[in-house]
Amino acid sequence: MEDFRHALSRRVLLFDGSMGALLGQMGVETECPDLLSVTKPDLIRGIHEAYVRAGAEVILANTFGATSIKLSRAGLEERSSEIAAAAVKNAKASGAPFVALDLGPTGRFLTPVGDVTFDQMMASLRAFCRAGAEAGADLIVIETQTDLAEMRCALIAARETGLPVVVSSTYSPNARTLTGGAPECAALIASALNAAAAGINCSGGPIEMLKPLKAMRLASPIPVVVQPNAGLPSVGPNGRAVFPFGPDAMAPHMAEILAAGASAIGGCCGTTPEHTAKMHTLTEAAQPPESVWDGVVRICSARAFIPLDEARDALEEIGDPEDLYDLEPDAVPVIDISGLSAEEARSAVEAAQTMTKRPLAFRADGEEALNAALEGYTGVALVDGVGLDEAIDRWGAVRL
Repeated sequence: MEDFRHALSRRVLLFDGSMGALLGQMGVETECPDLLSVTKPDLIRGIHEAYVRAGAEVILANTFGATSIKLSRAGLEERSSEIAAAAVKNAKASGAPFVALDLGPTGRFLTPVGDVTFDQMMASLRAFCRAGAEAGADLIVIETQTDLAEMRCALIAARETGLPVVVSSTYSPNARTLTGGAPECAALIASALNAAAAGINCSGGPIEMLKPLKAMRLASPIPVVVQPNAGLPSVGPNGRAVFPFGPDAMAPHMAEILAAGASAIGGCCGTTPEHTAKMHTLTEAAQPPESVWDGVVRICSARAFIPLDEARDALEEIGDPEDLYDLEPDAVPVIDISGLSAEEARSAVEAAQTMTKRPLAFRADGEEALNAALEGYTGVALVDGVGLDEAIDRWGAVRL
């Protein structure tokens, strides 16, 4: 069987289109589309097969909302693994070259912004990813992420399965996520944690994809997958969503996305097998894009990034968390976690991240504390310490 990473490097791949929105357009009424993988497998298999006939090479299992945290709203949290396994089986039946476990946002935020702890989030995502991998998924697609903290948790959980991972966020017209994450930072985090590709999906439609796509490609060498909505929907006379971009209207915009350097394309809300068929014509004629990354190593937080050389010149020692409020705008705070326990190191990182948008540097003297700090840090950190190569490499940090 062809490896996904290898395929992505050799040709422009085509992902499928909408599942949930398509079910709505078909008149299927359900409070939990993911459960249809168990209760109506023939319906779901039929949709997958339609996308394969249209030319899709990557089929996403019907698991967008199937993490236990997301399913808890419907009282179905105990069925997360069952749904994941059934959905992957349905997708595999389509005969697609690649079947992806689809991991959407949980709808909750990590503490201190929200009420889900890091450990609770990781437990839910790990169990979900493990179930999908055991069911035979070829890769994991993390999509529609609005918060880079959750995105990074999902990426950590997904890569533990050993499967290739695509990690995709959704952006507002200002090219920021709901919580202010920058596309450059998303790409840097994805690359640091060895994702197969970064991505952009959903959002307002194909036109809004160009700005974050170009930003990601300049900041990092990682391939970028682009899967837009068919525009912003309106409510039709029957009460169902109507999307402005039909297959013919959307195709020229997808051609522009390919010209801007997307390594793979597909559709999100409002797209259909007919959209996929039009995109298939485009991908068949496309060649894998050459990298436009400038070769500069960068560190980042969720919201800001800085070249390594500039970061080294901008280091500022922090004696107390309150000092973060007094830093110059371009300073890179150095958080000293030497001598701290793992729990203390993670708490120090959590506090620092709530007080500054700047990328962080850590001074450390032990692997345990550094592992805890880097695991919980939403970004690519700079590390000052000796004999810490294993932790630095594990979390994609950068040596001082």
